[in-house]
Amino acid sequence: MRAAQLHRKGWRVIDIASALSVSSAAVSQWLAALKKDGEDGLKSRPKTGAPGRLSVRHNLMLKLLLKQQPRANNIDAPEWDRALVQAVVKRLFGVKYSVQHCGRLLKKAQVSSAVVPRVMRLELDDLIKKADIARIRKRLDARNARRIR
Repeated sequence: MRAAQLHRKGWRVIDIASALSVSSAAVSQWLAALKKDGEDGLKSRPKTGAPGRLSVRHNLMLKLLLKQQPRANNIDAPEWDRALVQAVVKRLFGVKYSVQHCGRLLKKAQVSSAVVPRVMRLELDDLIKKADIARIRKRLDARNARRIR
């Protein structure tokens, strides 16, 4: 909307992009959508694609887990890696993700500032105790050792 206001005042696309800290291509797309569909063209649309396989609750629990060092949860690893995240997600939540997607989850969790309620922290602790998570890394290391030989 702000881009449209500035455009009406006679601003150039480059100047609008600079003022709003976006690319000039983005401003051009906005103005084209405004010209074609009016202000309705600028409104957000629902996200496409498949729904997430982890619930919102499980996502928060995973972010909490990944913000801590693995050793804090009795996992014999110096730091989180994609393969370890994959094994933990499968074991705790029963969801299998690709190693690449687990890398995205790890990156997202490290920059997240979501507040996790105390109840979820306690639930996560219970899940970890039941999963016997310390064995996950040992199995993962044994599997990787077999591939190297």
